[in-house]
Amino acid sequence: MSQAALRVFVFALFLSFLSPCLAAGKPLPAYEPIHRIDTQKKVVALTFDDGPDAKYTPMILEVLHKNGVPATFFVLGSQVDKYPKVMQWIQKAGHEIGNHGYHHYDLHKLTEQEVYDEIKRTEKSILKTTGILAQYYRPPGGVLTHDVMNAVQSSGYDIIHWSIDPQDWSLARTASVIVRSVKTNVTSGDIILFHDGGLNQPQTVAALQDLITDLRSRGYKFVTVSQLLDEAK
Repeated sequence: MSQAALRVFVFALFLSFLSPCLAAGKPLPAYEPIHRIDTQKKVVALTFDDGPDAKYTPMILEVLHKNGVPATFFVLGSQVDKYPKVMQWIQKAGHEIGNHGYHHYDLHKLTEQEVYDEIKRTEKSILKTTGILAQYYRPPGGVLTHDVMNAVQSSGYDIIHWSIDPQDWSLARTASVIVRSVKTNVTSGDIILFHDGGLNQPQTVAALQDLITDLRSRGYKFVTVSQLLDEAK
């Protein structure tokens, strides 16, 4: 059975289990987000949140292209609708696309239905712009309430968190601090969190080349989230 067919089969089984729960008003079973994988192979996944951004996403794409590095971009639907051409550049460059919700709302303040609507609205934006149906969702801020978990499961996504956060969004973090934060903590199977949208992206762009060079010199290979999860199979 092909991987695509296997995904369809597993999802159909999930739906067959999900429908009675929804009909009976029962809570959905909890499941854990993916932070990293256990592997002996020196692979890591670079991920970027909050884009696409008209200025910094193309700069990040250029660094990735120059180094032949694939990445996963967790995009906001509002930004996809605002910058569709940049979104298409991400796709054409061969990077993976994930769902980050439509707005960067505080999910603690949203109902289950509102979280679900955020996910599905972004799903439509990504599909309209790229023709891609994303598989993975990353909640803004990494928030995981009961309502968020139920909404994500109802929408059919896997939750992807991270294992290394250099806090590149903070204006107090220089490029050298960002690089050092990753270098001193990285291990095989990590998912590294960056941002291509926000306030501190010049430092992220400046850190990216040094980080790629350093990790490659230490034998690390860069993969997308999907490729990383394949290593765990």
